[in-house]
Amino acid sequence: MLQGKRVAITGAAGGVGRAVATKMIEAGARLVVTDRPEADLDAVVRSLRELGGEIEGVSADLARQDGVDEVFARVDCALGGLDVLVACAGIGSGPLSEMDDAGWRQVIATNLCSYVACTKAAIERIRVGGGDEGMVIMVGSISVHIKAIGESVYNASKGGVALFAETLRKELIAERIRLTLIEPGAIATSMQPFAPDERAALVEDHQMLPPAEVAEAVMFAATRPAGVDVVTLRIEPLRQKIW
Repeated sequence: MLQGKRVAITGAAGGVGRAVATKMIEAGARLVVTDRPEADLDAVVRSLRELGGEIEGVSADLARQDGVDEVFARVDCALGGLDVLVACAGIGSGPLSEMDDAGWRQVIATNLCSYVACTKAAIERIRVGGGDEGMVIMVGSISVHIKAIGESVYNASKGGVALFAETLRKELIAERIRLTLIEPGAIATSMQPFAPDERAALVEDHQMLPPAEVAEAVMFAATRPAGVDVVTLRIEPLRQKIW
């Protein structure tokens, strides 16, 4: 179903983004992937090319419009259009009182503004291609439901993503462009304040999700027939922290 599909993935050097990119390549999709850490992104691109995948990487800061423009210029050049956007770029934050203005603005710009900007650019390209099977998949967070202390700025950004996704989905129905919001719980990635061995132990104890499970949720949405819209998919570890 994804064979030959043109897919852009943001946050591709992170745990979830890398897992999604791997599964997309295995499904036969053609990719442009992006993230900020150039060395980490290059490692992802090299490893997936070794699998025989068609993939291009662009190191860019999606909190800036010029970064978004650079990524989608590569989409145009390398893929000649777009069928699917998977937006999963994101950074964590502390309590508002412990952040300076530059810090909290960077969280909002990265976690929310980049989603809006990339989605706008993706939809423009999906429309040019006909749009009938175009999709946008956004990785949000269940943090907007838990509202944990110390995550006020992060929750503001992810709450914005949720409302943006739910409203935009309705606006796109007439064009048959589908939009899915994935809301994962705690994921064992480098965003967590734990060493790799500690994260592995928390996965084993069902307190965190392995990134591959979130990628499976993304792939479930991406492989539904054209008339089936996975609106919101919430996935969390059995022992998800709820405070």
